[in-house]
Amino acid sequence: MTEVVELESIRDCLQAGLPSPLATCSADGTPNISHISLVQYLDRERVATSRQFFNRALANDLDASPFAQALVVRPVTAEQFRLELRYLHTTTDGEAFEAMRANLEAIASQTGMGSVFRLRGLDVHRVVRCTRLHLPARASQPAATPDALGALEQFVRRLESSVTYEEATQVALEALDDLFGFRHSILLALDPPTARLFAIASSGYEHSAVGAEVAVGTGLIGTAASRRRLVVQANMARSRVMAAAVTDGAGGEREIPLPGLVEARSVAAVPLIVGQDVLGVLYLESEAPSAFGGATEGLLRIIGTHTAAALAARGTPIADDPGRPTTRAPQPSEGQPIEIVYYQADDTVLCDSAYVVKGAPGRILWSMLKAHADSGRTQFSNRELRLDESLGLPVGNDNLEARLLVLRRRLSDLDHGIALERVGRGRLELKLGRPATLAVVPTSGPMRSAHEPEVRNS
Repeated sequence: MTEVVELESIRDCLQAGLPSPLATCSADGTPNISHISLVQYLDRERVATSRQFFNRALANDLDASPFAQALVVRPVTAEQFRLELRYLHTTTDGEAFEAMRANLEAIASQTGMGSVFRLRGLDVHRVVRCTRLHLPARASQPAATPDALGALEQFVRRLESSVTYEEATQVALEALDDLFGFRHSILLALDPPTARLFAIASSGYEHSAVGAEVAVGTGLIGTAASRRRLVVQANMARSRVMAAAVTDGAGGEREIPLPGLVEARSVAAVPLIVGQDVLGVLYLESEAPSAFGGATEGLLRIIGTHTAAALAARGTPIADDPGRPTTRAPQPSEGQPIEIVYYQADDTVLCDSAYVVKGAPGRILWSMLKAHADSGRTQFSNRELRLDESLGLPVGNDNLEARLLVLRRRLSDLDHGIALERVGRGRLELKLGRPATLAVVPTSGPMRSAHEPEVRNS
């Protein structure tokens, strides 16, 4: 028994992450079955199928007879739908091609199967008819679609009400959970000089993701940034994304693991773009299959656009609060000294042998600690940090607010007696709960000149 349905009604079956059989016929009438990785929705009348191999038989079949059939499955209910297709043409560029290539490159990156998942062409078909084949007796029906427009309006209003960069990150992730049911999320900012993304906020995980890094071009997250496109995997047996995303780091004790759901069934990486600039990536996970597929993809793009705009507006330099005059603070005199070690090679900072942070946030923290040791200073302004050439912040898009947010949250998570608190607009206060000793491990690498070992007491 079959039932004709609208193609629009089965968008969640397309790009569901399940290989689809594609039936074609040669010029002499010989049937042929090929398994393809993706059937991608284009519009109400067209779909595209992936061509990943030098499949001469498939190419010959479509040229000889343009009619084909594909079978797609709805992951939640196991419903099967047959698409009766008429082949139109094959393309190797354009928006649809790039969108599919981004998805396949993400799969290749996380599985190490680059040759298999390489997109060689996009076959465009008109859908002549779409029919439901059967509905299992015990299959549950999909949940009712919430008022996406109303939820989106509330999401935008919440973002608009946020004042600071830090507040915007918190509001965005909380709203994703409250309004859309996206419980597990990680927000990452791009560091252009190192071509890496670093996590600045997370929600729904047992451990904080702040400070974890992903290389641009690696895994779903890195591919979304490099390709500047939404990447969705709508049906995964288990979450294998994070392991691939962080394997190129330094490893060991100086890497912060990026959390992930063991039983994740669907994931999405949303690039955060303003104009021509990629600011970062919003990463989402769900234990439900097809949580981010189909019509939800459009919603994710809008969420990404508004999140990026909010972060960009609140990360723009503003006039600092002049604050109160800075005087030499009293030195902590009790307790076991905090042993702080700075590695020049990659700006890593260790506190009592525990990894704190590296890169630009590490340079910022070390600069503050040295100033405190030399003069007892405790207050610093965003403006002076931006003007400090020794910090090596890029001109223009310095991401200072994101770097400071990572630093503050990492110090808070570790709770080793060092804190960095906001005390006014554009002003920070360094607090030490115990005496501190500062040690430098020099390097002769190309990024900075070598120095003699140095030890300071604070």
